[in-house]
Amino acid sequence: MTTISFAQEALTHWHQAMAMSTGGKLFTTHGCSWAWQPARARLVLLFPAHAQEAGLRPGLAEGTRLGARRVEAWVNSGAPSGPLESAGFSDTSQISWHAGELRPRAEAWEGRVRLGTEIPEAKGADARELQVANLWRDPVAAGLSAGHPALRRIEQATARTMEGDLVGRAFAQQAFGGQLAIHGLAVSPSLRRHGVGSALLNGLARGMVNPLGLDEDTEIELIAAATPGSAPFFEANGMRLLGRGRHLLLR
Repeated sequence: MTTISFAQEALTHWHQAMAMSTGGKLFTTHGCSWAWQPARARLVLLFPAHAQEAGLRPGLAEGTRLGARRVEAWVNSGAPSGPLESAGFSDTSQISWHAGELRPRAEAWEGRVRLGTEIPEAKGADARELQVANLWRDPVAAGLSAGHPALRRIEQATARTMEGDLVGRAFAQQAFGGQLAIHGLAVSPSLRRHGVGSALLNGLARGMVNPLGLDEDTEIELIAAATPGSAPFFEANGMRLLGRGRHLLLR
């Protein structure tokens, strides 16, 4: 059964993969694990059990040296956060962890969902981050040893109208238990509540778990970190609430 701890690990592996695929790095400082993501000049602190000044100070100093414009921290809701707050971190929107078996779509969206990284519309940081879906294919180039959790398979799905307009995208990373961890799901505002997001989830599940469609009864479990605005969407697609987490930002 998927737990909050498992969901935290899945998100950690995603941020590590995003860092390494865009020319960043991973480092630790006295109990604090960090992922530097240069495409967005973002430094991410990943679930410290007991963050202390001895770990925060050198980590933040390294972020300054690297040119970080945004510093985030993901924290278990039960972990002490006093030192983080003293360092200048404060909460953003509350995070809810969701997991569950993907629910079949009641109505099909009239569009196309494809897996791949060929997206001519992608520019800047969005284009650089597409490389995360290729990291697992070439671990040597990534500078990671085989078996590193960041090398779990990642795919990106895009949703386009029948006219070819890009209206949505999402990433999924295969977790150690076979679940799919969903990241970066986005749908054009004009087409929300039209089934595009559900089509992306089903496209990723079909492409990564059951690509030939040989077993339509295959149970596919998804994991996601949801904001208050996206939680109803994940619940409508069969996911249940596991618990709450915290996402902090250095002000």
